[in-house]
Amino acid sequence: MNHTQGSALPSGVSATAPYTPRPPSPPYIHVPAIYHQGPRMSIVPSFGNVELSTFTEEDLAVITLGKAQQARDATHTWEYESRRKAQPILDFLFLGPAHVARDRDFLIQEGITMILIAKDSRFTGGFLAATKLAADLGIVTDSVGISGPYDLISAFSTAAQKINGHLLDVYRRQAVQPTTASPSLGQDHICIDSKSFKRGKVLLCCETGNDRSAALVAGYIMTVYTSGLVQTLQFIQLQRFCVNFDDTAKHALRTYEDILMAKRDVMKETKRPQPVRQEQPYKRRIEDTMDEDDEVAIQDGMGEMGKDRHPTKGRAPFVQHDEAGDMME
Repeated sequence: MNHTQGSALPSGVSATAPYTPRPPSPPYIHVPAIYHQGPRMSIVPSFGNVELSTFTEEDLAVITLGKAQQARDATHTWEYESRRKAQPILDFLFLGPAHVARDRDFLIQEGITMILIAKDSRFTGGFLAATKLAADLGIVTDSVGISGPYDLISAFSTAAQKINGHLLDVYRRQAVQPTTASPSLGQDHICIDSKSFKRGKVLLCCETGNDRSAALVAGYIMTVYTSGLVQTLQFIQLQRFCVNFDDTAKHALRTYEDILMAKRDVMKETKRPQPVRQEQPYKRRIEDTMDEDDEVAIQDGMGEMGKDRHPTKGRAPFVQHDEAGDMME
């Protein structure tokens, strides 16, 4: 029985919430605010992540340097003007508004090697000045188009591949002596001069640096590091206090997290040693227990076994027979 607003409820039944005709909304994802007084919040790389199946574990070790990332708690020193600047969320990944990409001094001082723009794919232009400046400084520019909430999930993996691909290119361009690696690696090893090596750095931005670009940074951290949704959002918000993760972004990230977990489980199964399949023992057929005379007798419909296998052989069609095989009148 359906009860509309204002109708009487059956006896013994009490309403727990006001009646509404709209469809049920997805559950709210609560991200509690944290203020660290002790050790800083940290995340560690996830080398077994299948989402980056196009990269090897050695590649991810190059990207992350195999070390944990610690959050720089900016909640106590945050000012309103800080929202107009870019903050380093990771050692090699900055998050900020689009106008920072036009700041020549910032790009040179921080050693930015790539500008990745999270833009609305329904609109063109708007970043021409940043693109021109980046070209003058030799900085790579790229973009990830997001036209709506349904593009976010695919944009997470796209942004991760673009960022990691660029970091690997920067690393490989500084190779000084390729040598043959050990058999366990199975590929050419690249030697780098640690004294002159300069790590690639990426600036990920959108118009405000608080919504689309922040969501892509969260997706990247969840992809490369062993960090869940809530921990990732807290990690970012500690360092850029003005980020805005609305319900759409949270649920897209939750869906992406489920996809990552499913792919990790598949990867674990594929890496697990498979048991050696044993051939099933051969089961003898009835023909294997007979000699040549028995087979001829069965084929001719003779003998008791022949009658069992061919009970109707030799009978006229559509004629009833009794149990002894005699024709019934």
